[in-house]
Formats: sequence, C-alpha cells, structure tokens
Amino acid sequence: MFNFTTLVRKALLATALVICSGAALAGPTYLVTLHTQAYSGESGLLDFGMGSTADAPSVLAQMWNFSGAFSDEFDRSSSVEGDLVNGIFMTNSRASNYLTQAVVLGDDLSFNINFSGDYETMDSPSGISFAVVLYDAAMSEMWDIAVQFDLVPAFNGDAVGVFVDANANLAEVAVVPEPSQLLLMLSALALAGLALRRSRTL
Repeated sequence: MFNFTTLVRKALLATALVICSGAALAGPTYLVTLHTQAYSGESGLLDFGMGSTADAPSVLAQMWNFSGAFSDEFDRSSSVEGDLVNGIFMTNSRASNYLTQAVVLGDDLSFNINFSGDYETMDSPSGISFAVVLYDAAMSEMWDIAVQFDLVPAFNGDAVGVFVDANANLAEVAVVPEPSQLLLMLSALALAGLALRRSRTL
C-alpha cells in the first residue's frame, strides 16, 4: 500500500545525504584560537607560512573570520592574495609562502582556515606544512610556534590526511561543522519528529 508520508521522509533523507556528500569531498574547516594573555602588553608579529618542495602537490589555504587585535600587515609573498576583511588565499607556488601580520597581544586571536588542492587526490611522497608562528615586533626572535598543519598526500595507497599539532600553552584548534552536516542533523531530527508524531496518532 502506498504511503505518502514514508515517501516524503525518504526523499528528505536522500536529499540531505546528496547535499552532504558534495561537501564531504572538501577538507574540514578549522577554528584556530590563540591565547596570548602570557604576552599581555606586547606587540608582535604573527607569521602564516607554508613550506613546499617543487614536486609537492598544489595546495590552497583559505583563511577568514579574523577576530582580535590584528594590526597592519608587515610582509607577504607573491603567493598570497586578499586581506583580513575579505579573506586570505595562500598557495604553495613557491618554496616559501608567507603572510606576516602585526598583532597586539594580551587577548585571544582567532581565524578559520581550510585546505584544498591536488594533495587530496594526487599520489605523491611530498607533503606540505602550514605553520602559524609568533615573533617579536622586530621579527628578530621567534617566541612560539602556535600551530602546525601537516598535509600528507596519498602515497602508495596510504590515506590522505591533515595532521594538527597545536601548542597547548598557546593555541586551540577545533573542527567547525559544515553547513551540510548541520542540515543533515536537522533533517534527521525532523524525520524523527515526524515518525514520533505519526506513531502517537496511530
């Protein structure tokens, strides 16, 4: 016997799964929070750097949603585009790719970042590292490596991965749920609610 409610529930679930499967192909988005209270009253430089070899797969790092006392830009390489307001885009087109940003320390600094590119599908022995490093205002002394992302391509059948090493005294890194994941959860809750309501009316 044809059941319209069951058909609608299955259609909603299938739609949510299709939408989510597309987003699952992209790398996760990370929220990086730097706790700089130990340097209160200091001015410093935050260096976003991506090291690469000539044979490494291509990578695009996107950073946005900057929050905290970010100040003037200090320096950047030609592989960097954008700004703090509209988002920063950095590739690994050079051996050394960097953006150095002045910051006022004492409160939290945060931003979102994700990675995409050939490293997700290309079979290669060469990995790529992206690091956030805190320097003094003259960039003469490195104070701390806040966080490092190691992007490991697939090689000889090994799985691709992004490995995060956060300085426990300075940084926190959290994975941000994608909108499609939230949609899937909401769809599941809605379907469960419909099923519960229907069971109560029977």
